[in-house]
Amino acid sequence: MTYLLIAANFPLEDFAFAIMLDQSEISTQRQFAVLADNALLADAMQTMGASAVSGPSSETVTKWLSAVAQLHRASANSQEFFSDAARFAVETIGLDAAWVLSYAPVNGWQTVGQRANQDLSQELDFAALGALRDKATTHYQPVTDGVCSHDHAVVLSPVLSSTGEVIGAVYGVRNTRGENRRRGIRPLEARMMQILAESVAVGIARLANETEAARTRVLLEQAFSPTVVEHIHQNPECLAGQLREVTLLFADLRGFTSLAEMLPPADCYRLLSEVMEVLTEVVIAHQGIVVDYYGDGMLAFWNAPLDQEDHADLACGAGLAMLDRITALSLEWKGILSEPLELGIGVHTGPVLVGNAGTNSRLKYGPRGSNVNIASRVQAATRELETSLLVTAATKRRLSPKFFTLRTCTARLPGLEQPVELFTVFPTCEAREVKSRLDQYAHALRHFEHGDLIMAEVLLKELVAAGPITPARFLAQQAAIQRGTEFGRRSSDRQMTDHGPIIEIHEK
Repeated sequence: MTYLLIAANFPLEDFAFAIMLDQSEISTQRQFAVLADNALLADAMQTMGASAVSGPSSETVTKWLSAVAQLHRASANSQEFFSDAARFAVETIGLDAAWVLSYAPVNGWQTVGQRANQDLSQELDFAALGALRDKATTHYQPVTDGVCSHDHAVVLSPVLSSTGEVIGAVYGVRNTRGENRRRGIRPLEARMMQILAESVAVGIARLANETEAARTRVLLEQAFSPTVVEHIHQNPECLAGQLREVTLLFADLRGFTSLAEMLPPADCYRLLSEVMEVLTEVVIAHQGIVVDYYGDGMLAFWNAPLDQEDHADLACGAGLAMLDRITALSLEWKGILSEPLELGIGVHTGPVLVGNAGTNSRLKYGPRGSNVNIASRVQAATRELETSLLVTAATKRRLSPKFFTLRTCTARLPGLEQPVELFTVFPTCEAREVKSRLDQYAHALRHFEHGDLIMAEVLLKELVAAGPITPARFLAQQAAIQRGTEFGRRSSDRQMTDHGPIIEIHEK
């Protein structure tokens, strides 16, 4: 009878049919020949006699090699691969059975696949397996003068890792007193077992690579669009840290703390989940990257890792689309919420250090640097300015004619030394419909910045009555505050710059 065992170091939980072998039962010590180089092999064949010298025909060898190639092509997963390897030893090399074992110092030898052409109860020779670990080369029992001292002959070959560690073995047994007339293991058969063991090692590496690639793809698809995932696969170096100009977008759901106090916990989290789902869909539709979710908000950016010449357009388009989608979502929750949902969105363009700051098991690809802080502060300013979307001058300069911008004010944002020019954004087609109001706000802002506060208030009063298309109410409040405090002050004391008064924003 014959057994083949192939041992390899792979996750045992992947193989539900694995069994632990009883290593306490060790058969009588065998005398093995070691498969050596060709010169030593020729000397050994002369010593062993004619039965050992006579080998398989050229047709048989061709069949063997063809089967090895098929082994690499056919198996789709680990279980199939090791079962096919066991079948190869039985059906192709001519052994009577095949077992596949894994070996690890903690778990020892475990069966992960087997094949037999008859019902066998042969015990494995663990002394031989132990010797294989000490001398990692193919061992086999040849026939000397046509006689074999055991009722079965054994051949075993190590499966090695890329570092040369024994992670398994190919172990075969031939019944020397059964119907099979071969009375031992011939050298060429032992050589074929060595090739099979090497094929198993290659297969293990291939399966490990495929598993890692699949796991990596799942991680990437959680963070990137299919187009970006494909680019990363073709250019994995693009995730390395680099300095790039990007457009950043911070979006925040206003008043979520009050909503959380009003809604039952289940509804609260369902609402937040639906909001984040809407924002994420918009970012992906506009070819952006979602960096992270934080409480009731999110950060996304454009122009990394792929080059996107229109990254400012894409970000502003995403911001406007978010406002439309949140209005639709608010209608769906109208029967539950007492007030409509509102977003605050800040967009800024500038150089950042971008790369993967996560681990192999958790990707965290995103931007770092002061410009991220600016984008966050711009988003926070939307609440105080009572407008939904604000962009900086750096983003405005990048926009195409598809968008119309209206300068809101020049503001000093918390934590930033230099004042920032802030703009609202409209699609050009929409801006035409409300152009008169936008022009009126621009006139009011000029009067405000040149100190003509009364005229600014007159213009702004009309805009406030017309509705919240512009941040007129906020600017009117600023004009009233300055007019109320300017009496008794010298003109040289007023906080004036080349752009007029700088509005202090206190919201973080």
